[in-house]
Amino acid sequence: MRLQISIAFIVATSFSVASCISLKGYVKNTEMGTAYKLFYRSQPWAVAKEICEAEGAKLAVPRSEEEFLFIQKLVRGMHYPAITNTSNKLVVWLGISNVDNYKIWTSVDGKDIRDTGFARWSGMNGQISASPKEPHCAVLDAVNPGLRDWWCHRNQPFICKVDLENSWHTQTD
Repeated sequence: MRLQISIAFIVATSFSVASCISLKGYVKNTEMGTAYKLFYRSQPWAVAKEICEAEGAKLAVPRSEEEFLFIQKLVRGMHYPAITNTSNKLVVWLGISNVDNYKIWTSVDGKDIRDTGFARWSGMNGQISASPKEPHCAVLDAVNPGLRDWWCHRNQPFICKVDLENSWHTQTD
């Protein structure tokens, strides 16, 4: 009986620790039930995606005009001299790409971005890539009114997002 209780305790403890997300460094938006963290050490899109996932988060995907503007405001507030490992500090990776199918822009959740609630592109951005060998990933900058496409292999700063309503999390400092 004690062995069963001990095993149950270990499993329960492991589950709660694995599901817990630290919000240190995240900016909360309580109205939207989300939190965001900017990373200043620039990475290629795939590495940025892995870093967010290791934190229990995902690369940010705006689901509305309001959320896009909130993320854009965070980007405007970045301390640009602190951004490292890139020659272009003005664009930030989002969780949108056409890596899996160069004809369709999808979120990191695998959804067509036209179904996410926000799919506006800035200018001529968002066109289908000319070649499946060179997929693109989405970025945003501090001023343009929509998403921009960018080469996924480039090092860029990035922003992770946590949905507070669907996650266990610890308090921020």
